[in-house]
Amino acid sequence: MDYWDTSALFKLYIPEDDSGYFLDFVVSSDQPIMCSTIGVAEMLCALCRRESAGDLKTGGALATYRRFLGDCRDGRIVRVPCGEQVITAAEEIIGLAFRRPRPVMLRSLDAIHVASAVTARARVMVSTDTRLREVAAMAKLKLAP
Repeated sequence: MDYWDTSALFKLYIPEDDSGYFLDFVVSSDQPIMCSTIGVAEMLCALCRRESAGDLKTGGALATYRRFLGDCRDGRIVRVPCGEQVITAAEEIIGLAFRRPRPVMLRSLDAIHVASAVTARARVMVSTDTRLREVAAMAKLKLAP
C-alpha cells in the first residue's frame, strides 16, 4: 500500500491545481491508502482553516470531514496507529534529519508520518511537503509525485 500524508490526502477532498493528479493516482491503484491517525486531526484542522479563510462555505469543513471519516470507516483509507513502534521509528527518523552536515528542519508530525510509513512497510510515500519528502527519501521510501 501507499502511504499518504495530509498534504496529499487533502487534495482528494478540496480541489487544488494539482488535485487531478492525486485523484488519478488513487484510481490507478487497487489498494487502499494508508495514513497515520494524526492525519485525522490534521485533516479537520486544515479544513477548518479553509472554511475560516472563506475558501469553503459555512459547514463545508464539517461536511468534508465527515466524507473523509466515511472513507476511513469504509476501508478506503487505512489509519496507522501511532503507538510505541511508530514513536521509536520517529526517533530514528529525527536522528536521520538532524545528524547531517546540513540538517533537514523536520517538524515533529512529519517525523511521525515518515515513521508511520516505514513501520507500516509502505511501498510509496505520497506527499507534497518538501521537508517530509527529503526525509522520506533518506528513510529509503519511494516518493510520489
